[in-house]
Amino acid sequence: MKLTQIQHYLQDQHLDGWLLYCFQNNNPIALSVAGLRNGGTRRWFLWVPAQGEPEWLIHAIEGNTFAHIAPAMRGAIHQYAGWRELATQLGQMVGAQSGRRLRIAMEYSEENAIPYISRVDAGTKEMVERVTGAEIVSSADLTQLALAVLSPEALDDHRAAAARCLAIKDGAFGFIAAQLRAGRPLTEWDVHQFICAEFAAAGMDPEFTPIVAVNRNAADPHYAPSAEHHSPIRIGDMVLIDLWNRIRPDPYGCMADITWTAYCGEETPAAVQQIFAIVAAGRDAAVELIQTRLGAGAPVYGYEADDACRAVIEAAGYGAAFFHRTGHSLGWLDHFLGVNIDNLETQDRRRLMPGVLFTIEPGIYLPDFNFDDSPTAKGLGIRSEINCTVHADRLEVTTLPLQTAAPALLA
Repeated sequence: MKLTQIQHYLQDQHLDGWLLYCFQNNNPIALSVAGLRNGGTRRWFLWVPAQGEPEWLIHAIEGNTFAHIAPAMRGAIHQYAGWRELATQLGQMVGAQSGRRLRIAMEYSEENAIPYISRVDAGTKEMVERVTGAEIVSSADLTQLALAVLSPEALDDHRAAAARCLAIKDGAFGFIAAQLRAGRPLTEWDVHQFICAEFAAAGMDPEFTPIVAVNRNAADPHYAPSAEHHSPIRIGDMVLIDLWNRIRPDPYGCMADITWTAYCGEETPAAVQQIFAIVAAGRDAAVELIQTRLGAGAPVYGYEADDACRAVIEAAGYGAAFFHRTGHSLGWLDHFLGVNIDNLETQDRRRLMPGVLFTIEPGIYLPDFNFDDSPTAKGLGIRSEINCTVHADRLEVTTLPLQTAAPALLA
């Protein structure tokens, strides 16, 4: 992220600067902006003014730690030893402007509405306010601009990863169908291992392993099979596959993340298709809202897209069965540093700005649902997960084709 882009944002938002703070690596945002893997053991501040060069305030023993900061963030380095000196020098570094109260961005979110941003403790915020006299505002959108807006090259890597994930998903469903048609025993773990082998064959990152879940297991959104604990997959079961990866084992490679659900039989039960249709309608309502706003040149925010999706599922009577956010930021982390599609777990009022990437993945989770008139309820979990990136005037769904129904694998 270039300094000029940060400073343009600060000027446009009438902010005097961005004050980044870190103690013992407790602020990954500050570390990322500074270009540091390790921020040392003492408190430090990086001041990025709306105009002029960055300045640092570091402890006197930490000089070597800051010898390799990001070139764009190099500037004067001030040192302190004691806490009194820290406060005095911080006030001097940030400075005050006669007759006007400064407005400073920090990793703060009012009432912790966006906990991914809330990295500055209350005491540090109080100290900064005292020594600078400034109004502290949230760096939420500034952080997103600096760290979560992806380059065209990163988005190309994402699209390549999405294509591979979709192909591997198809291969996994084909593997399930072949095993069931042959009458061979099959488990969630078998399919999990099949997908991991496909990841390896495609040169993807071995760190990431999928979720394969049948029936009631799929009603737990974060269920994952293991070699010791897994369930069989039989004809008549529902199976959910959630897989995420990047095109190569590069820690800064851009991810793709998809979820599909299918029926292990000849004809998907009507009750399942009805639940899937509700999930898909919620997903599509979020996409439509974003598309409409962007096409009109109007801003749209993460919480609004969540509301649009959730309203559909609540109207169908399944609001209580959709108990996670609609989507999360995506980048070189599967849960990245940008806007989430969320007004349930958090109040994400960050803007969907060009270059951000995120999932839309509503679900309905019914552990006691009887979808096929079995003597005992098998349970059901349906989720449909797509990936989207924002352009200036449109939303791109990068994981096409959309799933429009729960396919019957033995049809």
